[in-house]
Amino acid sequence: MVSAAALLIAGILTFTMGINRIFFVEAMAYTFLIWGALLLYGHIIDLGTVYEVSEDGLAINSPLRFWAISRKWDWGHITRLDVIVGRREASEGDVDLHVHYTPEDSTVLFREDLPYLPGLAEEIADRAGLKPEGGQAMQSFSLIPQDEKGTYTWK
Repeated sequence: MVSAAALLIAGILTFTMGINRIFFVEAMAYTFLIWGALLLYGHIIDLGTVYEVSEDGLAINSPLRFWAISRKWDWGHITRLDVIVGRREASEGDVDLHVHYTPEDSTVLFREDLPYLPGLAEEIADRAGLKPEGGQAMQSFSLIPQDEKGTYTWK
C-alpha cells in the first residue's frame, strides 16, 4: 500500500505546488494519480476478501470486486496449491499461497492468491486431496523452510 500512497501523494503535490504548468508534468501527475488509485483499490480488494471453507468447496467472497463478487470452487477441481517462500528465514508474512482451479470441461486455469495461513492451507489441501510433491523440503504447512526460498507444490 505504500507505493500506492506514494503515487497518490506525488500526483497531488504536483498540483498543490503549482508545478503543473508544463503539459508533460501535468500528464505525469495525472498518470501518478490514476495508477495510485488503481493500486490502492487493488489492496483494498485484497483486504476485504473473505475465504470460506465448506463441505462443497472453497467460497471466495469479495464485495469490492464488482466483476466477481462471489465465486465457489468445488474441491474436485482444485488442482494445485503453491506455497511461495519469498526469502530465507521467512515468517508467515513472507509467504504467499496460490490456489489453482480448473472448472469442469474447461481448459481455463484460475488462480487465487491468498495470505499464508497454515490452517487454511492445510484445510484446502486435505479437502481437495492434494499431496506434497516428492522430494521437496516443505512437507508440512506448519513448518516454513528457513534455509532457502522457493516454491513448494501440492498436487
